[in-house]
Amino acid sequence: MSTDLASELLRLDNGMRLLPLFAVDGGRFEGVDSFDSSLFPDCQLPQETHAGLLLYAGFAARCHAIAQNLNTREGHYWHGIYHRLEPDDWNAKYWLKKVGSHPINEILSTEAGKLGWNHGRNWDHSRFVDFFSEARVKASGPEHHLAQQIQMIEWRLLFEFCSTEGKK
Repeated sequence: MSTDLASELLRLDNGMRLLPLFAVDGGRFEGVDSFDSSLFPDCQLPQETHAGLLLYAGFAARCHAIAQNLNTREGHYWHGIYHRLEPDDWNAKYWLKKVGSHPINEILSTEAGKLGWNHGRNWDHSRFVDFFSEARVKASGPEHHLAQQIQMIEWRLLFEFCSTEGKK
């Protein structure tokens, strides 16, 4: 990740803000909504990285507009996350099924287990979409916070993968 991109994330609530369980538009952070290739030097997945940054910064529709036009596993992943937030569970499952097994799945599964989500041994996108959907309606329940925590881990892992994978 470039120094500029690391600085940008630090500016965005220190990269620690939990994302809501629904799509947010009207981002709070100026300057990340337009693509700046200098933020992604030597990155093989700059558009995918930008889609993730937009999602974190509260520009869900912009994230979707980019992700839906990327024919990569990571583009499909951001696309699926967007639809999970929308909420459109069927569409989310469709795009996440296209992702299949992703390199972040093993760590994501382990970290979700450490937080107490007993989901089985392997990461299952469809099962998480179902849990996420149930947690969304329990705004004051522990499931809601757990879904946010897992989603944040997922976001960080996928964003890091996109921003560092394939460095030249």
